Amino acid sequence: MKVVLSIAGSDSGAGAGIQADLKTFSALDVYGCTAITAITAQNTRNVAEIFAMSPSIVEQQIKSVMMDMQPSAIKIGMVYSTPIIDAVYRSVNKKSKIPIVLDPILAAGTGAKLLLTEAYQSFVSKLIPSSTLITPNRMEAEKLADIMIKSENDAIEAAKKIKKLGAKNVLVKGGHFASAQITDLLLDSKGNIIKFTNPRLQIKEIHGSGCNFSSAVAAYLAKGIVLSDACRMANGYVNTAIRNSVTVGKGLPIASPFSSIYRDANRYRILVELQQAVEQLSTLDRFHTLIPETQTNFAYALSNAIDISDVAAVRGRIIKIENTAVPASYIKFGVSTHVASAVIAYMGINPDFRSAINIRFDRRIVGVCKSLFSVSSYDRTQEPKKIKRREGSSVAWGILAALSKNRFADVIYHRGDIGKEPMITIFGRNPAEVVNKITAILRTHEDV
Repeated sequence: MKVVLSIAGSDSGAGAGIQADLKTFSALDVYGCTAITAITAQNTRNVAEIFAMSPSIVEQQIKSVMMDMQPSAIKIGMVYSTPIIDAVYRSVNKKSKIPIVLDPILAAGTGAKLLLTEAYQSFVSKLIPSSTLITPNRMEAEKLADIMIKSENDAIEAAKKIKKLGAKNVLVKGGHFASAQITDLLLDSKGNIIKFTNPRLQIKEIHGSGCNFSSAVAAYLAKGIVLSDACRMANGYVNTAIRNSVTVGKGLPIASPFSSIYRDANRYRILVELQQAVEQLSTLDRFHTLIPETQTNFAYALSNAIDISDVAAVRGRIIKIENTAVPASYIKFGVSTHVASAVIAYMGINPDFRSAINIRFDRRIVGVCKSLFSVSSYDRTQEPKKIKRREGSSVAWGILAALSKNRFADVIYHRGDIGKEPMITIFGRNPAEVVNKITAILRTHEDV
């Protein structure tokens, strides 16, 4: 297993610093070691106090790890004072073969100063030339380059100025720019500009994302991944961590470095549960009689689903072959449009209901549903023209229209329109609940 050493401060709130680094290392399957430079008493709102470690214990921590565990990458974060910078410099300066990612932490996200003013020149003259990559945000890049950054061109110019300070590669993070897209700019050792762009998430400020990013780059470098790819992969990793940020205090939300693991585990569970439900559905006597002309799909969404890529369904739908119902293919995320869109829209009102199936419309089936469940409907002939013109919007509009009449309806139907088959959609908290509802429909009226 690859080893990564983090030289940084301790965050008692565990959103940033050493704690965030160790979470990231574990999430990315590398072994994290630490050399603590300072202990901070902080939470999501402020830094109450800082206790700097003695230079000798900082140096001894680094030496102890280096002598035994042979790190494949080093991440340097908060260094706080000149004596600590000197200790770090003496410890890592001759380790030229080990990639060093320098996160120039000048202040906390809550505003507290994490590098003493008198230590700044030592930081610039010693640690920047020792780094393989430096990862400043906009404010840090402005300080290091001594220019104002208001545009992408300004960020590129800042990266060039920082590179002249001795950094081999410079990545200016774009999270603090007021734009719809967030673009990180990498100026590599050969002078190439590489951009990594993501849509801006609706989060004003976040705690720990900078630490997560620099430690993720270090983890990927330790695995032998080339720097540009390591930055790209870290960018995606942190985007997921921010997207799934958690609120545990009264201040800033905290990036969730384990969210990618949770996501993968949840996606696997979704696939397994839906597969089991599809298999059970296929064995139900007379289920084939409920399949419409356009066939049936069965969907199950992640708890934090945003779009249809977060919804699993049957690739190719469930089809009727003589007197049986069989899935045309396997379960996969992002393969359903209509039923997945219905689930996403429904979750916007009732987030606990994450599964749905469509069956054929029949007045008798609607009557059975009304005797068993809460039912609502919508009229597709009343769909606004602007909704019809917008690809993929019709289903969501219909579901929301039906729920506006009955928020807790777990069965929604429409009578179709020109070229549109009438349909019934049944919702449940999970696929097993949906199967139970289908079973109840078939048992209640055997002539359905």
